[in-house]
Amino acid sequence: MLNHRLRRLWVITHRWLGLTVGLLFVIIGLTGSLLVFHHTIDEWLNPQLLLSAESDAPHSVDEVLEAAELSVTEPGLQLFFADPPRSSAGVWTVWFRNTEDQEAGFTQVYVDPSTARVTGQRVWGEYLVTWLYSLHYKLLSGRSGEIIVGLCGLILMFSVASGIYLWWPLWRHCWRAAFAIRSGRRFQYDLHKSTGVIAAVLLLVISFSGVYMIFPAWIRPCVLAVLDDGQPRSENKKSTAVTAGNRIDVSRATAIAQSVFPEAEFKRVKLPSQLKDSFEVRLRQPGEVRKSSGNSRVWIDQFSGEVLSVRDWNERSAADAFFAWQFPLHNGEAFGLVGRWIVFVSGLMPAVLYVTGLLVWWRRRRTRRSQVTPSLKLQEST
Repeated sequence: MLNHRLRRLWVITHRWLGLTVGLLFVIIGLTGSLLVFHHTIDEWLNPQLLLSAESDAPHSVDEVLEAAELSVTEPGLQLFFADPPRSSAGVWTVWFRNTEDQEAGFTQVYVDPSTARVTGQRVWGEYLVTWLYSLHYKLLSGRSGEIIVGLCGLILMFSVASGIYLWWPLWRHCWRAAFAIRSGRRFQYDLHKSTGVIAAVLLLVISFSGVYMIFPAWIRPCVLAVLDDGQPRSENKKSTAVTAGNRIDVSRATAIAQSVFPEAEFKRVKLPSQLKDSFEVRLRQPGEVRKSSGNSRVWIDQFSGEVLSVRDWNERSAADAFFAWQFPLHNGEAFGLVGRWIVFVSGLMPAVLYVTGLLVWWRRRRTRRSQVTPSLKLQEST
């Protein structure tokens, strides 16, 4: 009797979590699926902006940054960091932040590496792919939207767990019945059940990684309580301030970083904005799970060129590895193109589960109403 009541409670909880929050699961899942291939989509929509002719003699990063700075006329914009081309046919992306308006999005200037010609500029958040990002991780609603999305991730994890709990007795008694999809009136229910179970692990992993990225202040202390953290301290990254104007070239800074990791691929350089700041060069070594931007970093004194601090993926701590895996798991890049397609399909699953769950609930509700109506008529006639 107690088990029956407990199961009934889980059924009600699972049902109403889906009916009340399910539509948000669908929005977050579908936008996530699109964002798995956001670079490809963006390049397909804007080839004149994001693609260039291949060249054997590309311009230096200093020439690229100079061209980008000359093209910017809006006051208050400060050079922040730069990303090299993603492919041989790509362009540099140079990021400027607005020092006069902290709420303004980054201005991105695109520069052809073969000609140092600016192909155009955009503001982050004001074009399709970044709009999808904002919808995906904050529902276009700032920090309050981020919190809602993070809570949705927690609720989805609980909903998946409750679904597994309800499905488990079927598996124990007959695995064929547990995965069977029958036609007719049972089709929606069986499709909901089987889809949920098959996608459960992926949804749990993707949900957790999303929750981590929104609530790192909650999760990091818990992880660091049991795992060692080997990241360098912030005080080891400060430049020794000298007379302004003696800063080394960006090309030299990136070359110094490459000499630290000769086999690594250069992914990003963050420029110092104050005298105490240093160059931060991000690289990806062979074997790193974060393929898009890498996890190895080198901090370089902007005046002397001295290497101040290094984060080496090959000498990572357990905590470093745990944190580094979250984003690549979330978008699938950890496992290459196959991983991205798996995450793409996983993002469609909340829509399948929502629609099938809604149909099952509606059909049962209509059946109960049809059973109640004749009994009421019978009572009235007597």
